[in-house]
Amino acid sequence: MQLPALLFAAVAPASTIAGLYQAQQMEVGAALELKPGGHFRYQLDYGAVSEHAEGDWSFDGKTVRLKTRPAPKPPSFELMRDDPAPAGELAMSLEPPGFGESYRLDAIGTDAATGETARVTTDEQGRVEAGGHKLSAVDPLVPVYGVTGGHFPLSADRGHRLLLRFHANDLGTAAFKGEPLSLTADGLVLNRYDSEIRFMRVRP
Repeated sequence: MQLPALLFAAVAPASTIAGLYQAQQMEVGAALELKPGGHFRYQLDYGAVSEHAEGDWSFDGKTVRLKTRPAPKPPSFELMRDDPAPAGELAMSLEPPGFGESYRLDAIGTDAATGETARVTTDEQGRVEAGGHKLSAVDPLVPVYGVTGGHFPLSADRGHRLLLRFHANDLGTAAFKGEPLSLTADGLVLNRYDSEIRFMRVRP
């Protein structure tokens, strides 16, 4: 009984994909409009994440791809001070107002010996906890969204106390660069923030 739906998913032309889609999942508010002329609008509210986008969409018969236009300016961190610290010590802090008391400043750290990267965390005083690894660089992370906003090399012969300034720029605008949504028998599926956002068409 599901064969016609599966056949539709395999050969659907673009004209049958255009329309308004909404997510109907617990704790997810999301909508996607694919206009016949190739323009899309997108909105997602999921947990602490709130983002939107618009731009161009394309369809190859199985996958919808989204490209944000104009391309948003990503959030970034600016290094304001790099004070010396004892060798092997690393701390990071933000100029006020920071991110608020609910969020700490984490980063992607680069191991000085192997070049491998992994997430590192900060304690209440801003000291970076790298599990005993010596780091050659840190890329601070934007809380909630999990994107990096800068790359800061570290010296091997001294420690660092980094004071950063955060620039939100176009934070909240999803920077889609060919973001894929899979066509299923029920609609479209977007994999984002370690979750499947399932869009069902509510009108053409």
